[in-house]
Amino acid sequence: MPSASGPKSDSAPLGDPDAELLSAIVSLLHKHREEKNLTLRDLEKSMKISHSYLSKVERGLAIPGLIVLMRWCRALDLQFVEVWKQASEMD
Repeated sequence: MPSASGPKSDSAPLGDPDAELLSAIVSLLHKHREEKNLTLRDLEKSMKISHSYLSKVERGLAIPGLIVLMRWCRALDLQFVEVWKQASEMD
């Protein structure tokens, strides 16, 4: 029987501040990846996460979990808390 809240969705509604923060975090990680001249295949090796999934995340087609974001920061030699703060300040 379906739940009263409706079907589960992987996407957040437009204007959702949490979704906007997540998007800003991913944008920053993408920017840092490019600045370090790393490919998604390079990240795949260090993160143990497929480059195709990372590509979907960067294009907004998949929503990463906390562990993925933390591994991504570690692979780029960044502190997760600093990326979070920087993304929170973006407007």
